Parts: sequence; C-alpha cells; structure tokens
Amino acid sequence: MPRPGDEVLSPPTGERLVFRQTAESSGGELFQAEIWMEPSSHVIGCHIHPEQEERFVVLGGTLATRIAGEERVLKAGGEVIVPLAARHEYWNAGDDELHILYEHRPARPSAELFFETYYGLSRDGKLDEKGYVKNPLQGAVLAWRVRDFLRPCSPPFALQPLLFSVGSVIGRLLGYRSSYERYRARPAAPPSSA
Repeated sequence: MPRPGDEVLSPPTGERLVFRQTAESSGGELFQAEIWMEPSSHVIGCHIHPEQEERFVVLGGTLATRIAGEERVLKAGGEVIVPLAARHEYWNAGDDELHILYEHRPARPSAELFFETYYGLSRDGKLDEKGYVKNPLQGAVLAWRVRDFLRPCSPPFALQPLLFSVGSVIGRLLGYRSSYERYRARPAAPPSSA
C-alpha cells in the first residue's frame, strides 16, 4: 500500500495524486491527498462514497462540483464538503492547472487501492473517454473490491451487488485483479528547480 509522499499519475486524464495521509498512517482516521488536474474536459463522473464524508480545499485553480444536483464553482481558498452517500462529480473548471487538497473521513485502505489501480488502468489506455474501465469484468473486479469506498451512479445501486459480485468472480477466474504490482504508487519525484 502507498505511504505518505508516494504518487500515482494518470497522463491520459491529466491527473497527478500525491498521498499525504493513508489509512495506516492516520490510524484509520483520514485519507488525504493532493491532486493536480490539467485543464481539460475530463470530469470525475458521478459516484458516491457510502461510508465517508469527502472534503475538497482548492489550493489553486478553479474547481467545479455537482453535489446532489447542485453545481458550485470554487477558487483558491474555497472549500466544499460532500456528505455521506451524496451523488457527486467534479472537474477542473478553469484554464489553469487545478490543485486541491482531497480528504475522506474515515480512511479506507480501498481508497488507496482504487487510486493505484484506476490511475494504472488509465496509463495503460484501459479507460473509455468518460473514465470508465473499458473491460466490464476488470471494472466489476475493481468495483466489488472498493465498494466500501466508492460506488458509481450507474448501474443502479440496487443492481450493483449482483452485477459486481458475479462479474468479480468471473473476472478473477479469468485473471483480472483489483490491484497489480505494476500500478503501485511510487515515491513522488522531487520538484524541479527552474
């Protein structure tokens, strides 16, 4: 699992995440990361966190959120809290790089696993243009494993336990995993001096 200071990259979506607090380092209290997002049309699609409250603090750039249907735009210094199980999505709404402090309380190791695997799949070209995992069995394996951290808004929540559990069993039998060694977070590169 990642340690504070490790990073994961997703060049296709223009995202970089540096872990600041993990489930292990915070005793399960806080997952915290810094995320940088390049300006683009990429939207972190609709999802919920069934067991965590989520918090964004804008450190630079412009963040847009849609939480339970209400859209907000925040500049540096702005903060928003996503309540437990609220449908939400977010994106870089500006022309500059977005830099946010991103938190979940309580922390779940599945959050760290999700970001490692999801960004790895992105690097390998295994996400579609909306950011969904192209292979439904790989998607089911990952979704079932991280269901205590994240659930997509589609398919309907009532169908997800059946679809993802069955898909996960079949996917694992075919060799898909929820984590891969090649996708593990690595120590962040030191900032370049320009």
